[in-house]
Amino acid sequence: MDSILEKSSDRSRTMLFGLLISCIFDGKKSSTCPLSQLRNALSLEEKYEYVMGLNTDEVINVLRENEKCYEKCELA
Repeated sequence: MDSILEKSSDRSRTMLFGLLISCIFDGKKSSTCPLSQLRNALSLEEKYEYVMGLNTDEVINVLRENEKCYEKCELA
């Protein structure tokens, strides 16, 4: 099994995996949160497999969407 850090030198995968575990805005979840459904539906192992299965561009796109969600929650 590849390590998350071995697969990505910029640690984007590690960040995404952490966001799938929890969010600082769990109490203020945005209905448009790109990770909420995955966070609640996947087991820890499935979250790991999901993150490791994405290519670098997909990881970056998910993180960008999460950044938009973060900004919405921060302003709420």
